[in-house]
Amino acid sequence: MHESDFKAAMAINSSVLAEMEIPNAFLESLPKISFPEYTTLEIANRIEAAVHIWRQKYLKRHLTHAKAERLSWSAKVKGLGGDPEKSELLAKRADSLLENLKLHFPGHPQTALDTNKIQYNKDVGLSILESYSRVMESLAFNIMARIDDLLYVDDATKLRATVSVYA
Repeated sequence: MHESDFKAAMAINSSVLAEMEIPNAFLESLPKISFPEYTTLEIANRIEAAVHIWRQKYLKRHLTHAKAERLSWSAKVKGLGGDPEKSELLAKRADSLLENLKLHFPGHPQTALDTNKIQYNKDVGLSILESYSRVMESLAFNIMARIDDLLYVDDATKLRATVSVYA
C-alpha cells in the first residue's frame, strides 16, 4: 500500500463525513473563547468549529448581500462586513490547515464534529462508507509505518556493514 492509498482513504473518509449533516449537539458544544494549553485534537476541534462558523457567515452574508448591497459604516471600518468571500476564504484556509494536521497526526482520534456526525447520522449508506474508509485509512497508516520501520532497519544495517568494512 502506498502513501497515495492512504491519502485516498483519508479523502474518501473526509468526503463522506462532509456529506453528513452537522448535528445540533455539536453546535451547542462549540467551545467558548479561552486560552488553555492546546493539544493537537483541541486545535483540530477549534479549527473545525471555525470552518463551520465561517461557512455559516458566508452563506448568511451571501444570501443577504444580494438584498442589501449597502453596509453599515461600522462594519466597513472594521473590515468585517460586506465581504462574504472573506469568510469563505478563511474557511478554505482553515480546511487546508485541518487536512494538514490530519495528515501529520494520523493516529489522533476523530474530531468532535466527526464524532458527532457519526453518532447522529441517519443515513446507513454514509455510515457504512465512513466506517469502511476509516478502516482503510488505519490499515494504510499501519502499512506505511511498517514500511518506514523496514527502511530504517535497512539503512541501519547498510551503515553497520559499511562501518565494519572500514574497521
